Amino acid sequence: MASVRRAVVAVYFEKYATLILNLATLYVSSRFLTPNEIGAAFLGASLVALAEGMRDFGVTNYIVSAEKLSKAEIRTSFTMMLAVAIVLTTAFVATAGLYADFAHEPRLENFVRTVAFGYLFSSVGSPIVALLRRDLKFWNIAAINLGSALVGNITTTGLVMMGFGYMSFAWGSLSYPLSTFVFAILMRPDLSIFRIEFTKWREILAFGGFNTATGLLTTLGEVIPTFMLGRASGTTDVGLYSRAQQVTQMPSRLVISAISAVALPGFAAHARTGRPLKAPYLNAVASLTAFHWPGLAMVILFAYPLVHVLLGPQWDTSIPLVQVMAAATMLCFPVPLMFPALVAAGGIRDTAKAWIISLPITSLIMILAAQHGPFVLALSIFVTTPIQVGAGLWFLMRRLKLSVGEYLRALVPSAAATVATALGPLVVIGLNGFDMNISVLQAVLGGGLGAVFWFLAMGLIRHPFASELAYLLGRAQALAPARLRAPFALIRRFLGDDTEQGQAPVPAHTDSEINIPRRQGGVQSVWSVIKGRPAASSNDRLDGRQARTAGGLGDEPL
Repeated sequence: MASVRRAVVAVYFEKYATLILNLATLYVSSRFLTPNEIGAAFLGASLVALAEGMRDFGVTNYIVSAEKLSKAEIRTSFTMMLAVAIVLTTAFVATAGLYADFAHEPRLENFVRTVAFGYLFSSVGSPIVALLRRDLKFWNIAAINLGSALVGNITTTGLVMMGFGYMSFAWGSLSYPLSTFVFAILMRPDLSIFRIEFTKWREILAFGGFNTATGLLTTLGEVIPTFMLGRASGTTDVGLYSRAQQVTQMPSRLVISAISAVALPGFAAHARTGRPLKAPYLNAVASLTAFHWPGLAMVILFAYPLVHVLLGPQWDTSIPLVQVMAAATMLCFPVPLMFPALVAAGGIRDTAKAWIISLPITSLIMILAAQHGPFVLALSIFVTTPIQVGAGLWFLMRRLKLSVGEYLRALVPSAAATVATALGPLVVIGLNGFDMNISVLQAVLGGGLGAVFWFLAMGLIRHPFASELAYLLGRAQALAPARLRAPFALIRRFLGDDTEQGQAPVPAHTDSEINIPRRQGGVQSVWSVIKGRPAASSNDRLDGRQARTAGGLGDEPL
């Protein structure tokens, strides 16, 4: 369990550090560039993001989830990624002018052609990161990702300040996969995997085909509305909409991205033991919503100071968009864990089916909404999200034999914690005459109260994640001076932990196959599942496997 917690700490360290870098770029670019320039860059990024699912072709997820993996299969994976990258780069370079004409935005031609070359570097960096992720070497991955994020953000910010305008994002985005490629080679200098080979290409193609279809359909659902908004309203509205999205997605970047990074290898490892996925999935959902929902509630209530600090007062028009999007995003909580759980449960085809069912309906709704401006487009998320989530959950709940009642009961503690968290900001807003346009100092005070209320709620309602908090406090207690250990022990008892004073909690139950600490109500966490991965023999796997896809536009704050 300790090794898993170290992995989770590594992921969160990376996400928080990357967020700080992205916020710095967001702060600078929002003050040096106009919404029109940012909108042009966002439209270019949308097209490139559309091809991200095709670029990977499901290879990284295959490397992570394959029960056994040979070097020949890794070489085949690299060969397929390289072939796809060459095709995509050639296609984008050749058709960039057509896309610019269709979007009525000539600036997109150079943008798209510049960023397209990043696919070639990603085809080398991604397999290495995937191998590291398979072996849960998240500190190595954190070093790679942080290094590329540092290079990318410095490149973008520097070019923005030098007056390169919207093209700053194109060159910054190209530097992401290039630096990831360099750092990955330094971290795992095994060049023997980079050989052209086609062993078991049929198996990889079968897996990758459905994985690619799912990724492509997912991105289509995100890109089409933005593109139609640009055609209907112009790049200025696209800039406002994209900036509102970025402010809204801050809790997601901190919570969802970190949990998603360990979800697939964790679920896959658990599935290989033959045990049901229902319990770890439910606990993962509870853990995710325990942070995600309160974070979005804070964004809604603190939209004014957030926009003023991050973007500047010239972006006030985006504040209503931020509040609407944050409220609608609360409905998206099942999405990040649906795909890993379905893949681990053998339902890779179900992911594509779910999107095929929902995408035509949701795309039509959002295309129609985009014709009426960014605010109506944001409101349409309240309609489209339940359709998308419902289709995916229907397949997942069948696979996991999960009832609606069980799912809702798993969400009740997080809903209560969210309500408690919102009380802190509401107190400050109430003292301000119920005017949400509060100062930064007031926001800090309200956020602090909200954090206190959240912590109290975690202990009072015995949230499933409370045991993880108790563990962290136990570690701090063991290192603290003797006079401080009693208060630590008192707080841990409040969270429901009865471990001996000064000691970190340890798993209460182990068996011969998998080491899974039991949580309240018998629910186990995804981190516990990862820890339970049985050791593979040297014939079963190679050293060093799997991680997040190499850096792309999605990692950079446009």
